Amino acid sequence: MYNYVEDDEALIRSVKNGDCEAFNPLIERYKLPLYTVIYRMVLNRDDAEDLVEEAFIKAYRSIRKFDISRPFYTWLRRIAVNNTINFLKKERRARIDPLEGFEERLSDNRNDPVVMTQQKMLVERINRAMADLPPEYRVIISLKVEQDMSYDEISKVLQIPKGTVMSRLARARLKLKQLIREEE
Repeated sequence: MYNYVEDDEALIRSVKNGDCEAFNPLIERYKLPLYTVIYRMVLNRDDAEDLVEEAFIKAYRSIRKFDISRPFYTWLRRIAVNNTINFLKKERRARIDPLEGFEERLSDNRNDPVVMTQQKMLVERINRAMADLPPEYRVIISLKVEQDMSYDEISKVLQIPKGTVMSRLARARLKLKQLIREEE
């Protein structure tokens, strides 16, 4: 039994030595951050949950190849993002689910019904605009905004040049602004 405070390296060593139970604390530690990344890409709770599960399964199956000197979450996130990109290419669909808790993060003025209504309408416009973005733009915005990743980190995760990340992000932002304005 693990106490969930052990560091990633110790847990991964245990998994590599055949203790499959040592993987459970890693799942608990990273399932929410991974879900957040994937949800922003697919905009659907059920698909995001399935893709998180698939990412952990793929990571577990490949754990022996993992370089223990590297951060585990970065490796796991790369598996999840690549898997999600493949999913989006296959599915070519975008469904919208409201983002739980997003309104609360936007609102400092929760008691003002006018402000709350305006913010809820903005969130809905943003969600619709995000759903209309091409998957490669949605991925870039999600990694930059939601995960606060640097251009270099995004470049590594998506396995594209840094310049491509920068130009794609600029185009994604312009497209998102255009879509939001069209909603007004």
